[in-house]
Amino acid sequence: MSENLNLKSISEILDKDFFIPYYQRGYRWGTRQVEDLLEDILEFINKKNKKELDLKEFYCLQPVVVMSEVYQKDNEEKIRYRVIDGQQRLTTIYIILKYLEEIRERFYDKSKQIYEIEYQTRNEKGKSSKDFLYKININPDIHSENIDFYYMSEAYTTIKNWFHSKSIELEFLKVLLDSDIQIKDNINVDNANNIRIIWYELDKNENEINVFTRLNIGKIPLTNAELIKALFLINIDEKNEKLILSTQWDNIEYILHDEKLFSFINAKDYKKSTRIEFIFDLIADNMKIEIDNLREDDDKRSYYIFDKLIHDKNIFFEVFEILDDEKNNYTTAQQRVHFLWDEIKRYFRIFEELYTGRNEDENKVQAYYHLVGFLINTGGKIQNIIDKFYTTNKNEFIIFLKDEIRKNIKLKDRKLKELDYKDDNKLIEKILFLFNVILTMKSGYSKYPFDLHKNQNWSLEHIHAQNSKEITSNEDRELLLKNEIDYIDDKKLKNEAQSMYEKYQKKDKVPDDDFNTLQDKVFNKYGSSRSMHSIDNLALLSRKDNSALSNSIFPAKRDKIKELDKNNSFIPIGTKNVFLKYFSNNVKDVLIWSDEDRKIYMKSLEDEIGEYIQ
Repeated sequence: MSENLNLKSISEILDKDFFIPYYQRGYRWGTRQVEDLLEDILEFINKKNKKELDLKEFYCLQPVVVMSEVYQKDNEEKIRYRVIDGQQRLTTIYIILKYLEEIRERFYDKSKQIYEIEYQTRNEKGKSSKDFLYKININPDIHSENIDFYYMSEAYTTIKNWFHSKSIELEFLKVLLDSDIQIKDNINVDNANNIRIIWYELDKNENEINVFTRLNIGKIPLTNAELIKALFLINIDEKNEKLILSTQWDNIEYILHDEKLFSFINAKDYKKSTRIEFIFDLIADNMKIEIDNLREDDDKRSYYIFDKLIHDKNIFFEVFEILDDEKNNYTTAQQRVHFLWDEIKRYFRIFEELYTGRNEDENKVQAYYHLVGFLINTGGKIQNIIDKFYTTNKNEFIIFLKDEIRKNIKLKDRKLKELDYKDDNKLIEKILFLFNVILTMKSGYSKYPFDLHKNQNWSLEHIHAQNSKEITSNEDRELLLKNEIDYIDDKKLKNEAQSMYEKYQKKDKVPDDDFNTLQDKVFNKYGSSRSMHSIDNLALLSRKDNSALSNSIFPAKRDKIKELDKNNSFIPIGTKNVFLKYFSNNVKDVLIWSDEDRKIYMKSLEDEIGEYIQ
C-alpha cells in the first residue's frame, strides 16, 4: 500500500485528467467548507511570511484516492484518473485556480492548464459540469439549473468575496503552485513552502466501489442516502442500469430542492443535506427501521444497514422486512435493490402527482394540492396520505382528505361563533388557515404558498382594535392616538384626540378614565360593539406583520395591510379580503368594520369551510 502513496504538489497534477464515476454525489461544499480551506492556507502563508516555517515545510491537503485508466481523447489513447475520494477538494482547488486565472497567466507559464474534471452523470440539458466549471469565471452568478451548478457557482462567489477582503491573490497563488515550476524571472522555487496533496493510486485489480464505501463508512461528509446509493450500485451488475439509476437519483434530488414542492410535503425544518433521504426516512419508518442509526460494534463506528449489507448481502431483505415469508420472491441482493429503488420512485411519483395532479381535471388538482398541504402543515402524517392515495380511487381519496381535516380541526359539537380568542386561540388560528387555503383552492388559478407559510410564525389579528382598557402604557396610548387622528372624520372628536395626543407627547398626566372614554367614542364610531374576541373579528397574519399593525382602529389597519401587501409581505387571501371588505355587500363606508360586516364575514367562513368542520 505504501508504494502507491506519495505527495504531489498542485502543479504536478495540472496536466492530468480526472473522472468522477457515477456512484459519487456531485460537488457539495458550502461556504463554510470553502472558507475553512482558504483560511487554513492563509494561516500557512502568514507563518511563511513570519519565517516560522522550515524551508521544506508544506501544507498538506487530505488524501486524493484515484485509479488510472486508459481512455480516448482527441482520437488518442490517454491516461485519466478515476477519483474514488477527494472530489470536493479537487473541485474547490480548480475553482480557486479559475478565479485566479488572470494573475496565474501573468506570472506563470500559460501553457500550464488547469486539470480537467469530468462527471459521468452530471449533465443538465446538454450542459455538463465540466463545461460549467471551465467557464465559471466568465459567468460567475449563482446558477440553479441543477444542484451541482448551484454549489459550484456559490463556491466561486465565496472565493471571490474572500479574496476581495484579503487582497493576497499573488501570495496565495505562489503557495498554491510553487514546486517544480518556475516564475517568469526564472527563479527556481523547488522545495518551497507550498501546498501538497496526499496522492494514493489504487492497483487496477482493486474494486473501486468497495474502496469508496470503505473510505466513507461513518464519515460525516457523506450522508446515509449517498452511502445507500453506493450500495445500490454495488449490487447492480449492468453498467447501463447503474447509469440510469444515478441519473434518476440526481433528478429526484434536484426536483426535491424545489422549496414549493418540498414545503408541500414537509412542514418541518429539514437539516439533512440530501432531500432524497426524506423518502428513505419515510420508507424506513414505514418498515420500522431507522436507517440513519449509528451503532458501536467492537469500538468501530459503522452505519447499521450499510455495515450489514457489506458483510452479508442476504440481510438486505431481512433488515428491511420488505415482504412476509409467503411472498419472499427477492432471493438476490440485486432483486432487493430493484424492489427498494422502485419503492423510492413510487413515493416520488406520488409526491409529484399530489403536487401537480398530472392527468387529472383542474378541480382534483386543486383539491389534492390544497387539502394535502393543509394536513401536512397542521401535523398530518404524509405516510398515511401516501398509503391512502395508493389504495383508493381519486374520489375516495378526496373524501378521505376531508375526513382527516375534520379530525384535525376537532370542533366537535361547538359552533364557529362560540369560539373565543382567549380560550381557543390555536384552534381559531388553524380554522382561519383552512379558510385561506380553501379560498385559494376555489380561486382555481393559484396555489397556496405553503413554502411561505412554513417559514413564518402565525398569529391572530383583531380586525377592529381590542378594547382600549387593555392598552395600559403611556407609550402605547400615544401611538394609538397618533394612528387614529388621520382617520377620524368627526371634527370635535378629532380635536379631542389631537389634544390628548399632545399631552402624552409632553408627558403630561392623562387620567385613565379620560383616555378610555375617548377611545370608547372612537371604537364605537369605527367598529362594532360586539365582542372583540369572537372569530368574526379575527384574521390570520404572520407575527411580524401583526406587530406592525399595532392596536388601532379598522381604517388604520386597513391602510397598513395595503402597505404590507404592496411591499411583498405574504398576506393570506382571506385576511386581505377582510380588510378590503371583499366579503361585504353594498359597502357604504370602507372606514368602519360594522356589525353587518362581521355577520357577512361569519357567513363566508361557514360557507367555505362548513363541510370540513361538521
